[in-house]
Amino acid sequence: MTLYVNGEKIDEKHIQAEVEKLRPDYERVFADKPADERQKQLYEWSRENVIEAVLLRQVARRDRDQIPSEAIDKAYEELTRQNGGKSDKEQAKKEIAERMSVEGLIDRITCDVKGPSEKEIRKFYDASSGKFTMPEMVRASHIVIHHDPKVKDEQVQKQMQQILEKLRDGADFGKVTGEHSSCPDNGGDLGYFPRGSMVTEFEDVVFGMEVGAVSDVFKTEFGYHIAKVTDKKPATVCPLEDVREVIERELTEQARQKALEKFID
Repeated sequence: MTLYVNGEKIDEKHIQAEVEKLRPDYERVFADKPADERQKQLYEWSRENVIEAVLLRQVARRDRDQIPSEAIDKAYEELTRQNGGKSDKEQAKKEIAERMSVEGLIDRITCDVKGPSEKEIRKFYDASSGKFTMPEMVRASHIVIHHDPKVKDEQVQKQMQQILEKLRDGADFGKVTGEHSSCPDNGGDLGYFPRGSMVTEFEDVVFGMEVGAVSDVFKTEFGYHIAKVTDKKPATVCPLEDVREVIERELTEQARQKALEKFID
């Protein structure tokens, strides 16, 4: 069925483009829904977004002639620098004027939006504390010998076992790292990191260790390792003051979107 908005025909390709734009986040959030239901809802939301964008553009066209020509020329010059001048001048300037008029309209619609109150900020923080949690962190050092197709695995394992024996006899981890590791910088210190920063095999070892412990020899896709955990930090909720600006921006943007939706309705 062909879509018209105030008599303006909307090409289906614009809706499909919006579908593909929304799809990654949509399918991640609504992964538990049946596939057919997901696709139908995604299409409806995309269609709605396109209609709203067209409505804004139609209203903004009334003000397009009020955009200063100097501003359009400046934006066009920047556009030609970015794409090497490969654009239709008249069409490009028309699109620039339209974009600027839409931006101006949105600014006028949302100009009276006020920032959130202290009560609103605290309410949002309390309801979203999980969103502002610093994950568990580990600080670890490691000795690694990278895979070498010219060297047999058994030979590398034997070398790593000898290194491990030195460490268990009291040798300094940093010194041994400098003498044997394929990555000797900073004594093998990797700094603090949360889960998801390293390969799973490495994280499974170090996140299960106590501070000060030295691991057995273990293997990852990068080679053979010996790890030492030097510190751990438990997961903690960020203080309100550390995330206040983030909350203020999010609540202000929500208020702007609400004002825009009211205008479109």
